[in-house]
Amino acid sequence: MSISPDQTYLARTFDDGRYDWARSRRVRRRAVLAEAALLVALVAVTLAAATTSEGWTTWYFVAWTAGMLGFIPLHSVLNLGIRGVFDRDSRSLDEHQQRLADRSHNAMGWPSMGLSFAAWTGAVAVVALTGHVALALCLGFLLWFTSGLLTYWHLAWTAPEEPADADL
Repeated sequence: MSISPDQTYLARTFDDGRYDWARSRRVRRRAVLAEAALLVALVAVTLAAATTSEGWTTWYFVAWTAGMLGFIPLHSVLNLGIRGVFDRDSRSLDEHQQRLADRSHNAMGWPSMGLSFAAWTGAVAVVALTGHVALALCLGFLLWFTSGLLTYWHLAWTAPEEPADADL
């Protein structure tokens, strides 16, 4: 692997050969499924908490905190698998990576917009039906957050398998 002197530390990390294990299609797809399952579970827990009279409870706080902390290593693996295409300076991307990023942005534009709208309407619905403002904000945040992750998931799911000797 050749390292350009003007390449940032973050870009060097994403291109580091030590993380080749995360770039296989199997690992990337498992990371996508794990992140999606985690966010679905958090949305379900939020809706379940909204059906109670107390709303924000200790069990909900523990579930929310554990879920969001668990998201960090999952997303790190996913980001390593796609070489941090969406988190790097565009000048550090090669043409192929830029094409893949553009393709994912184009493919997920409308679904992302729809999920952002669902975030707003879901939060309004929770407040209107239950009066739990904090849970409405949590639900809105989770759906909005998911809308931002769609491009990551699309790229991780659809990116071609990298050749084993890509860095030679």
